[in-house]
Amino acid sequence: MLKNEFNFLNRKCRIYDYLLMKLKRINVSRVLVPFFEVGAKVISFLVIILLTRIISVEDYGIYSFSIAIASWFTIFADLGVGWFAFNNAVKRDSSSLALSINSRLFQSLFVLFVVPILFIGNSDSFLITFLVTFFFLNTGFVKFLQTIFRGFEQSKNDIILVGSEPIARLILMIILYLFNIEISLFVICVAFSLIGLVLTIIFLSINLKKLNFKLFIPDFSNYITLIGKTKFYFLYQFFQVGIGRMDIFFLEKYFDFKQVAYFSSAYNLYNAGTIFVLAFITANLKYLFSKIKLKFLLLFFGVTVLLVTIYHKYLEGLYTIIYPSDYESGALILAIIGLALPFYAAYQLKLLHNNYNNKTIYTVVALGMVFCLKITTYFVLEMTSIYEVAIVFSTFEVITFLLIYGIHKFKIRNESTSSK
Repeated sequence: MLKNEFNFLNRKCRIYDYLLMKLKRINVSRVLVPFFEVGAKVISFLVIILLTRIISVEDYGIYSFSIAIASWFTIFADLGVGWFAFNNAVKRDSSSLALSINSRLFQSLFVLFVVPILFIGNSDSFLITFLVTFFFLNTGFVKFLQTIFRGFEQSKNDIILVGSEPIARLILMIILYLFNIEISLFVICVAFSLIGLVLTIIFLSINLKKLNFKLFIPDFSNYITLIGKTKFYFLYQFFQVGIGRMDIFFLEKYFDFKQVAYFSSAYNLYNAGTIFVLAFITANLKYLFSKIKLKFLLLFFGVTVLLVTIYHKYLEGLYTIIYPSDYESGALILAIIGLALPFYAAYQLKLLHNNYNNKTIYTVVALGMVFCLKITTYFVLEMTSIYEVAIVFSTFEVITFLLIYGIHKFKIRNESTSSK
């Protein structure tokens, strides 16, 4: 009897030890990363919500349009180095790490001082573009390092990164809103830029040592070799950002900054979903590579349709709680573009899989086709409402998904994008 009880207790202890060992092996930060990203995005939403109550609809439209411009400019600050470094980090290849970081840094400095000159004819446009670009370059460089840490599965850095900058901006917005301080868009952009600069310096001083980073001016021949390896990543980013931000440019062309503001308010909410999806994908990349199957997409799409239907029928009133009542037109826009989220998630996972397997050329060709088709659509069709723009946006997310997955049926000569 005692012997049986002893054997039973011994088995329980072994099971407990086994479960404890498994829990220790789980990288908890990988699971938490998407939730920290969503938390940061929630804070950023609060910043946007307060911003829409502090500045006029027109000014928010100008701010959103400036962000779209800055997004295009920052592509040239990266030139594909970010995804190249991330891909190598996933493979535990650090041979080009120092060169990649320094190249990215000097490219950012070049873009910061050269690109705003394009707007020097108008002092207001020049200053706003400069400040927004400066802010984007700061946060973009830190995001660049963030993807490297994730590639090395060191996601604990995200806990520091994703929260500090939006919290600082939120505190500023709360002060301005509670004390009813009248302030211009220019001054707000100055404040955002200073916050980004200070927190970037703090983050770099803490985390660059973990990558054994040393500052140096890249050797020209090594730099050209690096850019030769990243050209497909650059084209991939150029086309992808172009596809995503093109709608804002044509909204300003066909309508006015108020319509830009309405669409941007909905796009910000949609972007929150993409942030969560992309954070989850990059934090669990190798595991998800085995889940690239149609049934998972159909399940995700079904859930999305259900949620969008519930929102459209019963919850659209929440939109004017989140934003001021002037932004009511954005509620239906959100319902339309929200249907595209599963297709975004699916093609993002597939293009990361392409990058990992050195098949970036397939992504470049597919995105290039979408880019050309979408810009042609906007030039040919005469948009009469912002809802038509939302339909075009969602349609091309689906087209992007179909081409990303369908392009593999064609044989394309691929140049390796690996570091070897």
